[in-house]
Amino acid sequence: MHIDKTLKGRRRLSLTSLIDVIFLLLLFFMLSSTFTRFAEVDIAAGRAGQTAAIAKLPDIFIRLGAEGAWKVNGAAMTADAAMDELIRLELSGAATAVLVVRPDVSSQMLVDALERIGKSGKLSVSVAG
Repeated sequence: MHIDKTLKGRRRLSLTSLIDVIFLLLLFFMLSSTFTRFAEVDIAAGRAGQTAAIAKLPDIFIRLGAEGAWKVNGAAMTADAAMDELIRLELSGAATAVLVVRPDVSSQMLVDALERIGKSGKLSVSVAG
């Protein structure tokens, strides 16, 4: 009967050093990562059981297209020009707006647009798609 000397010399693997390595990696990744606070977008939804009121037409129609193309009341413009136009319309009495989103617009573009509109004034914005 022959006993292999390589098997006889092996020890069991200790898990203590493995736990230490995992702890050090966890500590490293926690200290090296940055935690950013994401912006919040207020979204108001209807309540169940509400009776439908006669809807008033919105004062402003905004159409958001791909590649940052904006249309405010049918006039094509850049995002900065659209913000200037929204401020002008709000100062002249506009209070509500509808943001129409095309299917090729990403959700990030929608959130960016809502954030910009929210910062520019006090318009009540509804989203339609």
